[in-house]
Amino acid sequence: MAYSVGMNWLLITAALACNPGDRLVDLRDKIPRGLNSIDLMVTVEPFYARFYIYQPGFPDSIQHCCGNKGTSIIKVPVVDGRFCVRQSQPKMKWTVRALFRPDIQM
Repeated sequence: MAYSVGMNWLLITAALACNPGDRLVDLRDKIPRGLNSIDLMVTVEPFYARFYIYQPGFPDSIQHCCGNKGTSIIKVPVVDGRFCVRQSQPKMKWTVRALFRPDIQM
């Protein structure tokens, strides 16, 4: 029984983790409750670098920017407030600012 509990814990941990080399960013305490998505203003240097973000455990949810622009805005869903981040260049610089806007329902 202890083996299956340990194995289940390992599978859960793997599902919630970022891909190797990616970094986990925890914004749970900073995102207001009730938001389904947030806009991120991403600035990268050099301008041709790319910034990638996705939900932990769901690498298929990856979004990227900035496609030869120094600054871009991307909309990301808020699941639990944690995100995995990857950068395309090892020494690139990037900053991210969250723009909290209430979701509009129609």
